[in-house]
Amino acid sequence: MTRAEELETRRVLARYRRLILLGAVRLPLEAARRMVGPDCAYHLYSRESAPARSSARDRRRAIRPR
Repeated sequence: MTRAEELETRRVLARYRRLILLGAVRLPLEAARRMVGPDCAYHLYSRESAPARSSARDRRRAIRPR
């Protein structure tokens, strides 16, 4: 693998890692844990155990009623 291919692979994996941690991509817990690595897996566990949260927009409206 050339250096350019290796850099492209790392860039794509970093993008998927970010999407997984943000919750934009839904994967089974085992697959997501392998992609994000052990250093960030605790974010996945907290999301799995927590109840579904409302969006940031809904939370802002709850804080500032009109």
